[in-house]
Amino acid sequence: GGENASTPRFSPDNDQIAAIAAVHGHVHVVARAGSGKTQTLVNRTHFLIRHCGVEPQKILLLAFNRKAAAEIQTRLRALLLPSPSGGQEFGEELPRVMTFHALGRALVFTDRNSRGIQAPDLLVDGESDQTQSKVLQQVIDDLLLNPVSQAQIRALMLAHFREDWERIIAGSHDCPPAEFLRIRRALPHVALNGDYLKSRGEKLIADFLFEHDIPYSYERNHWWKGINYRPDFTLFLAGETGTVIEYFGLQGDLDYDQMTTEKRSYWREKSGWTLIEITPREIVDSRNNELRESLCAQLRARGFKCERLSEDEIWDRARKRAIDQFTKAIRTFVGRCRKQMIEPGRLRHMIDAFTPLSDVERQFHEVAHQVYLAYLERLGATGAEDFDGLLQRACDLIERGCTGFTRKDGKGDLGQLRFVCIDEYQDFSELFHRLMTATRSVNPGVQLFCVGDDWQAINGFAGSDLKFFEQFQHFVGPSTRLAIRTNYRSAGAIVAASNALMKGLGNEALAGQPFEGEIFVADLAGFELTQIEKSRHPGDVITPAVVRLVHTAFLRGMTQIVLVCQRNTLPWFVRFEGKGGNKIDDFLEIIRSHFPAKLRDRITISTVHKFKGMEKPCVIVLDAILRSYPLIHPDWVFSRILGDTLLKTNEEQRRLFYVAVTRAAKMLVIVTEGGQKSPFLEDMERDRAIPAVSWPEWPTIAGPIPQIVIKIGNRDGFGNQPTLRIKDQLKACHYQWDSTGWKAWARCVPSETFSIERIKKEAWASDATGIEVRIFDEADHLLESHIIENGSWRDTRDEHAPPDPRSQPEP
Repeated sequence: GGENASTPRFSPDNDQIAAIAAVHGHVHVVARAGSGKTQTLVNRTHFLIRHCGVEPQKILLLAFNRKAAAEIQTRLRALLLPSPSGGQEFGEELPRVMTFHALGRALVFTDRNSRGIQAPDLLVDGESDQTQSKVLQQVIDDLLLNPVSQAQIRALMLAHFREDWERIIAGSHDCPPAEFLRIRRALPHVALNGDYLKSRGEKLIADFLFEHDIPYSYERNHWWKGINYRPDFTLFLAGETGTVIEYFGLQGDLDYDQMTTEKRSYWREKSGWTLIEITPREIVDSRNNELRESLCAQLRARGFKCERLSEDEIWDRARKRAIDQFTKAIRTFVGRCRKQMIEPGRLRHMIDAFTPLSDVERQFHEVAHQVYLAYLERLGATGAEDFDGLLQRACDLIERGCTGFTRKDGKGDLGQLRFVCIDEYQDFSELFHRLMTATRSVNPGVQLFCVGDDWQAINGFAGSDLKFFEQFQHFVGPSTRLAIRTNYRSAGAIVAASNALMKGLGNEALAGQPFEGEIFVADLAGFELTQIEKSRHPGDVITPAVVRLVHTAFLRGMTQIVLVCQRNTLPWFVRFEGKGGNKIDDFLEIIRSHFPAKLRDRITISTVHKFKGMEKPCVIVLDAILRSYPLIHPDWVFSRILGDTLLKTNEEQRRLFYVAVTRAAKMLVIVTEGGQKSPFLEDMERDRAIPAVSWPEWPTIAGPIPQIVIKIGNRDGFGNQPTLRIKDQLKACHYQWDSTGWKAWARCVPSETFSIERIKKEAWASDATGIEVRIFDEADHLLESHIIENGSWRDTRDEHAPPDPRSQPEP
């Protein structure tokens, strides 16, 4: 071939050879993750030129974004241009590689230039004031300056935030009961402040607290009986005191009721804390008056000011989030209308014929139509055009026979093409389909080669439609369907797990790597923090857990680690040495701060959408829980009029999870939590056993400030009375009960300030008898031990110290 010494030789497998050699008629290639689709695409182009005598200018390769186009072009250049003599094997010309939007722009600008007409100002991504997002925002801002429109949007968003979408969907006729029951566990209940909650009862409580200006932490961790207990709402008073509100929504279940009884007992005994219980009986009233009155009375009795804010004050607090969410929903809606070529007049007819689930949905469509009209009027008045409008103009030109275009790299003509190769075909939309249909109408002999992976179709929110992939012959005509199935990226265990996730949805991938690799499920429900981790991360489980996972991945030889998440925020409470915030960029900095400088850049973080098409040796999926996979945001209802259903949304979320797990080359860790496990992860485990992380075997890493753990426990043979007698004094000295390992009262101090003489002077020490004191380092190694009898201390470092139970083999 045309490879030079620096270009690794491509050795295609049988599937890839079949795709490369398929040069007659339209070809549809299903290419699984990691199967080398770009290499196949490039080498097929090379085959057409070298072995079939096709002129480079008769071939067009189309990609969906500039990065993908640049990668294809780089590989083509390396393959086609250099020759052993230093000359160029096929002359100066390469096949043209473009994005769809670049093609549309070239066609429109060439036509305008030929007629001496000024080309439209294009709304491109960047820092300019002329972007689609900014122009749409200007239209929305103008609406918000109009008192009538502002009141309409305010009423719409507050009603949307307060709506009970689960009840509405359950009672609708367009969601079959079986479909709803399968998905309802994953439907989020989003509070006025944006928190994702597990039930309608929790949402009502959260909204009440927001409306009464009472700050809370949702599911903040409390350690209880060695488990990470996350009560629904934690409300702080002075210092480490306050009230916990629990919604006990599953009354009647024997195990649940037993746990409820134990939680009541726990909070009764916890100094400085009280419990408020809310039950389903209190939220059956449609207006929830009983709930409001009960909460108000109980909170006032516990010292909280409980006065409801006015609607204006509530709007002031919710306004930024409401406007941001409204803007995002409108932009998505308008963008999809553009890609589906739905003009405002047609949208008006669709709205009039549509049966909304609620008045909120109807109001949104009315405002969206208003914004859409104003946006197009703004484009017309300013002479600007967005990319979708540019493509529509390009389609009109092609249908009129204007197929030539000029770019910096030369001229092209759609009417002269023999082959069009389309990458990522699963992301095709109505607009792209029209572009190809127009091209084929003026050039009936052109042959399409479309490659993509239906298992990676995750851009429905941006207007792509999987129907073009699934019904290829219907939209394109007689064609050959091929598959390249071998995943050369991921190890065997990762390929098998991803196949289990997509079982029954198409041809399975094959493992192309000779090693099995590693895959683990990390269940936070079974994660026990060390005393030092508790001290560094009060109320936070995810941070110390991920530090351990990253540390162990490095120890296992992983050179690069990426943390991937569904959203830009984590569904966990994050805390480290006074720092908080669950935005993923902030979380990354917290994780990196635990590691030496030379390792920090090897740890990255990304949303799954942004990481599509990329890979790392180790991937840690941070949020394989309900309401993350699937994430079915309440805004989905606004797109029902465009063809969305709960089932389609749920299946796209499954594909997103598939993309997440198939980014891993050698090691995959999936983080979940007990009863909140993602149904997609459950599907994987139902088909294939996945090893669980054994947390004691995944060690933590020393922090930036080394710590010492002091443990005060009962001496063997003395029962539990010795520490019971000094329990209150230990609490006053900031010791906390630690049931991990050797059960004892514990606290952490910086190693540089530790002194056993200081410990001997603490208030509890003079009254102690039958007590043992153990001192541990950060790695949980015993440094020294002492026995106390009647206030007298005896150093037992040279004696046989009682063994740590964790160091003993299991019977």
